Amino acid sequence: MYCPNCGSTINENAEICIHCGVNVLKFNNQITVAKNDKPNIWVNVLSLCCFPLLGIIIYFVWKDTQPKAAKSALIFALFGLAISIIFAIISFVIGFAIEMMDDSYYY
Repeated sequence: MYCPNCGSTINENAEICIHCGVNVLKFNNQITVAKNDKPNIWVNVLSLCCFPLLGIIIYFVWKDTQPKAAKSALIFALFGLAISIIFAIISFVIGFAIEMMDDSYYY
């Protein structure tokens, strides 16, 4: 077995590395975070403009392994969802106003 801190060879049953003094059991219980944890621009763009549900799903898939990228995807998905709702409300109001103007009852 190797020490997760210094990389030295240690005994399989060791609790503390004899070379650097780090508690090996603490490292074994942690979830490793990816070193390239940065927001993915393509996932963010798709979450914002096309598929907000994609960003929400990716958040739950990546939240333990890539927390920064997951949070970014969730934020863009929520903005995309808010923009979609606002656009739907505006479209409804404009459509309703146009229908009211075209109604012959008011002429």
